Amino acid sequence: MNKPTSYFKKAYEFLERVTPLRTDCGRLCAGRCCKGDEETGMFLFPGEEELIEKTDGFRVLDCDGNFGYKMVVCSGECNRKTRPLACRIYPYFPMITEDGFDVRADIRGITSCPLLYENRKVSKSFLRQVRKVARLFSQNDELKQYILNVNAMLDDLEDFAERTV
Repeated sequence: MNKPTSYFKKAYEFLERVTPLRTDCGRLCAGRCCKGDEETGMFLFPGEEELIEKTDGFRVLDCDGNFGYKMVVCSGECNRKTRPLACRIYPYFPMITEDGFDVRADIRGITSCPLLYENRKVSKSFLRQVRKVARLFSQNDELKQYILNVNAMLDDLEDFAERTV
């Protein structure tokens, strides 16, 4: 498995039967994360664009702030089996650390996602599967570097938020 796209089928399988909550978390916020516009969407992982651009219900757009990779905007409804990885794991993000693999809350979702701003308890099986995605993606240099870059950016955002409180 060298090409980044070859890793997504396995990652999607890991997450097929798990969600952050036992119910559709989109009911808590009326699916805010599914209602993007030209400025707001879900960032694609390296190589994922090839899979998503052929899928109905999504528009792939150039964007700033995703390390040169594109973003996807949803029409508001999609076939859940064809969602990008960011939608499947939102509002969390995989971590690759010196000690292994973990999952972190993605501070970028703090104002839009009740899982974060209400500090909801998340399914352990969901978190376990996101860690498996981190482990899988660490086997590909481009995917691993992307995760490390996003983790560094999230660290910076969290540091900034702490300094401004």
